[in-house]
Amino acid sequence: MPEHRFPPLAAALLIAALLLPGAAAANLRGFGLSQPVELGTVMVRWLGLPIYRASLHTEGESRFGWRQPLALQIEYFRSISQDDLTKSTRVEIQRIEGPRADQAAMMQKLASCFRDVARGDIFTAVSTQPDSLVLHLNGQQTCAIRHPDLRKRFLGIWLSDNSRSARLSARLRGD
Repeated sequence: MPEHRFPPLAAALLIAALLLPGAAAANLRGFGLSQPVELGTVMVRWLGLPIYRASLHTEGESRFGWRQPLALQIEYFRSISQDDLTKSTRVEIQRIEGPRADQAAMMQKLASCFRDVARGDIFTAVSTQPDSLVLHLNGQQTCAIRHPDLRKRFLGIWLSDNSRSARLSARLRGD
């Protein structure tokens, strides 16, 4: 499994080992993908310690595209508080897209999705439409929200070319 080591300044993203529950691709069928295909998996470490393993799935396609349904699963190897997940999500979205008038409203919706996570917990974020996102923690839905361009704005934390690690993003996208 590929590894990536983050410098200390990227700790915000590591704390943002954000959401997204899940399990094997078979479990994604119950979360909204009928033909899940794994594009990439990465293990994220910070100072040699595993933080999380992330995997990206798409609907029946073997290549990445923002226009298709996506599911991001994160398996945590350490505890992270709901507050830290929320804060790091806000920081990363602001860093990637700059200030936008609707960020506060979007973050209020996203904040309702997060929960404290512990070692072994799995968060899965599924987006079957560009403006929607459903989050599950250990198979239990935590929220279903809508916001303009939510898929790209939220999942961009891990998948955009402007993420904290271009290599991490490329591996997840299957590039």
